Amino acid sequence: MRRRWRWLALAALVALAGVGSLYAVQLAMERSADRSAGWLHSLDEVRGKWVSRTGFAYDGTSPWTRPVTLTVDGDELRFDVGCNRMSAVVHVEDHRLRSEQGVVTTEIGCPPEVAAAEAWLAALVTDGAQVQLKGSTEGPMFSLDTNAGWIGFVPR
Repeated sequence: MRRRWRWLALAALVALAGVGSLYAVQLAMERSADRSAGWLHSLDEVRGKWVSRTGFAYDGTSPWTRPVTLTVDGDELRFDVGCNRMSAVVHVEDHRLRSEQGVVTTEIGCPPEVAAAEAWLAALVTDGAQVQLKGSTEGPMFSLDTNAGWIGFVPR
């Protein structure tokens, strides 16, 4: 009987050590992925003017057909596609944009392709885009990514 308890205690100790090791590996991988992916915890690193260089919609449409200028000024994002002025007060939470009031825009009648680009950009912000800062062939690239699509900006 005593031998049985020793085996059970040893098995429990081995199982506990295994679970602890798995947890440590998972934690290390999450921290490593967090740094290597360039996830942003705030917009401090991306203050200033940016211009779009690449982007696409996941539904196969192409709303991103012209350069988009993005200005990051504290907690405000301002987009300029060439027609309406768009802005949103945001913060970053869990590597995602969060906006209490959504995107505010002027309401000038724009050509359909410009209006589509503006609606698409508003959806990126409203849908809580993931925010990253990574390197590209043109230097640092700030990107917004949601189920609506992805767009990358380089410093202007």
